[in-house]
Amino acid sequence: MSRALWLMITITYGALLICAWGFTSLVRDEDVVAYSDAGPLLGPAMALAATLAVGGWIRRASRSGGVWLSAVGAAASSWFTLVGVGALGYTLTRGSPTWLLLFAGDYATSAFTLVPAAIAGVLVGVVAALAERTRLHGPT
Repeated sequence: MSRALWLMITITYGALLICAWGFTSLVRDEDVVAYSDAGPLLGPAMALAATLAVGGWIRRASRSGGVWLSAVGAAASSWFTLVGVGALGYTLTRGSPTWLLLFAGDYATSAFTLVPAAIAGVLVGVVAALAERTRLHGPT
């Protein structure tokens, strides 16, 4: 896979993540980061970190295949990154380590982390399946 195609698919995931957050926020009538004192950069930091994590899985899926492993790995990486960066960022904002667990507990089953994780799994699974098909049958 060329670097340009990898970059395009990675940016597509970032756009899908933002779109999913927007629709989820609209449907649930909630902010993505429900804590008003979190600041304006926590959500974008979470999105950027998850996009970079999924970008790594896209690169791996295009090179070595393994459709199920790549899809599950991307979904898990996206979820862990969203929860981890959010918890760490909010903990640094509040200055109390207890918020690391409280934020992670709030967002572990939130639609704002589960939906982007599912999107990551599907997107990387499709990339891995197409890469596998190309390796087996050659370019069409």
